Amino acid sequence: MNEQKITEYKEPWVHYVFENFFTNTDYKHLLKIPTLNSDYKKITGFRDAIDNRVFLSNQYVKDNPQLKPLMDYLNDKSIWKEYGAELDNSLLRVELIDDRYPFFHDIHYDTPEKKITIIVNLNKEDEKNLATDIYVDKDTHYKKLDWIDNSALLFIPTEDRYHGFNPIEYKGIRRIMIINFVDKNIWRDKEQCYY
Repeated sequence: MNEQKITEYKEPWVHYVFENFFTNTDYKHLLKIPTLNSDYKKITGFRDAIDNRVFLSNQYVKDNPQLKPLMDYLNDKSIWKEYGAELDNSLLRVELIDDRYPFFHDIHYDTPEKKITIIVNLNKEDEKNLATDIYVDKDTHYKKLDWIDNSALLFIPTEDRYHGFNPIEYKGIRRIMIINFVDKNIWRDKEQCYY
C-alpha cells in the first residue's frame, strides 16, 4: 500500500498536490474501465462540446459496484472540508475522462456553484507531460504541473484561480478524473451526481 502524500503550495494561489490519491485497489478498478466512447469530433476548448461524457452517478456505480468504496470515500465531506471547502447543500459530481488529441482545455476559472475542484491524473499513453496548467491570471502562465500517475490537484474555486490544459500534440488516451462538489440548489444536472 503506497501512502498518500499531500503538499500545499501558496503560489500562484493556494492549491494542494496529492500523490497516491487513490488506494491501489481503487486505482486499479479505474484503470480497468474500458476506453470511454466519448465523442471528440467537436473541439472548442471546453468539455460541454463533448458528447457521451461519463459521470460516476448513482446509476453508473450501481452498474459498476466495484467503484462504490471509491465513491463513498470521495463523498465523505469531512475529508474535503479540511481544505476550506464549504460543502453544505452540495452534491458529489465525478467525471471520468479519456481525452484524445486535439482536445485541450481553454484557460478558465471554475464557476461558483463548484465548491471544490480535484483533478486526478490517472494514466496516459504518451510520454509527454499532459498535466494541468495553472496561471497567475488569464494572461500569465505560471507552470504546468508534473504528471504523476494517480496524483491530484485540489483547490477551492475562485475567480482568480485560472487553470487549463494548453494545446499540445499527444498520442493515445489521457485518462483523468474531475471531482467537484456542486451546489445542489443551483446545479440542474443532478443525474450526473452521486449521493
